[in-house]
Amino acid sequence: LLTVPLLLVELVAVLALAKAAQSSILNRLVPAAAAMIVLGYPGDAKLDIWGIAPSVWGLLSTIPFLYILYVLFIELGKSLSRQSEAVQKKVKILRLLLIAT
Repeated sequence: LLTVPLLLVELVAVLALAKAAQSSILNRLVPAAAAMIVLGYPGDAKLDIWGIAPSVWGLLSTIPFLYILYVLFIELGKSLSRQSEAVQKKVKILRLLLIAT
């Protein structure tokens, strides 16, 4: 519950975005990461909570994950135009790694 949100905080921190942009992105990423983990745990642990099958929990945890991908691809993509070519290249590689993993 700590590692994924912290990794997202680190990701945004190393991009050296403006404080307002960092705050805006983090206010969306951290709760989404926590929701993804909380919703995914019952599915991963094969728990049947409130009569909801584990596979449904897995599906529910996919919703915040897709939102995280949206923020990382679309929202960060908007700020990349102001970054150097080296930063743009690294973020593009990061995106591919995220999809691959």
